[in-house]
Amino acid sequence: MRHPTRRGFTLIELLVVIAIIAVLIALLLPAVQAAREAARRSQCVNNLKQVGLALHNYMTSINTLPPGRFNTHVAGNGNCWGAYSQLLPQMDQQALFNSFNFGLAPELETSLPSAAANATGAATFLNNLLCPTDAAPATLIAIGGENFATHNYDLNVGSTYPLMATFPAGVTSPFSTPPNGPFYENYGVSPAQFTDGMSNTVAVAETIRSNAASTYANDPKRVFLVTGDNKTTAPALTSDADYASLCLSLPATTAQFQASKGVRWHYGAPGHSMYNHRRPPNDPGPDCRGGLPHSDKSDPNWSYLSLNIAPRSLHAGGVNALLADGHVQFIKNTINLATWQALGSRNGGEVIGADAY
Repeated sequence: MRHPTRRGFTLIELLVVIAIIAVLIALLLPAVQAAREAARRSQCVNNLKQVGLALHNYMTSINTLPPGRFNTHVAGNGNCWGAYSQLLPQMDQQALFNSFNFGLAPELETSLPSAAANATGAATFLNNLLCPTDAAPATLIAIGGENFATHNYDLNVGSTYPLMATFPAGVTSPFSTPPNGPFYENYGVSPAQFTDGMSNTVAVAETIRSNAASTYANDPKRVFLVTGDNKTTAPALTSDADYASLCLSLPATTAQFQASKGVRWHYGAPGHSMYNHRRPPNDPGPDCRGGLPHSDKSDPNWSYLSLNIAPRSLHAGGVNALLADGHVQFIKNTINLATWQALGSRNGGEVIGADAY
């Protein structure tokens, strides 16, 4: 009897099949990754909407937003509670709110050991303040001997540089314009003060979380040329332009962007939970916050409460932003700077078209 010839795959046929499968996988993976990022971005948008609801519930109670930071410089130790610490009851975190003693410093310092009572709350992560696109593990950051939880959502100070409208006695501010955003120091902005409209003013935008490898410093770009506690001659600052020029002219080899990374969600300070609209999202230039040590507050150039910090995210092409009326908008990196600055102010009188961003 004759048996039929059994023919297997040739090497060439096998290689062709493998090549086709590889091409199909190469085509499929970007689609899968895009779908996953869409889901992550959707969760990020939902987080911001939850923050928006909390802000509006707070505002319904007392007719103002919480201050961007408050109780600053009590006992000369920079006691800077932030807006999120006041929103905890509206974010379904009443127990965490009760764990804080707001009569003490929010951070542990050598001169204020009693602030250790707030260490547990300071080290607690809030899921709705974490963007899943920033996929690094939620790692506590050690600063000054205490561990702090980080976050991804900064509060908008405005389109100017300073963080506070009135500087301490004896301090001369080089800034010509006070803050014009929804959040700044020791003052709660009311709905009536959004003369540009709450739908035309950004309240919160994204930042990138700090990580354990980061070396955090109050002034990582050395805007005021301070090394430790030894102050060198501080450059004379007489205007907004002086500060901008000094900040942005610094070399990119120093601790780039560290000032903008979200750390200490409960702590209201530039680079911890606040940013401004001087530059567009994900600007390639350095972020910085100005400052001299607290002991130098009598110096006429003292301007600790100033910032030049852009919002940042790991989403491709831009950042998510919560506007003050509660809706969330994706803002592209390519947004016109004047439009971005207009969105940063609540009372600039700018007219912004619906197609401008």
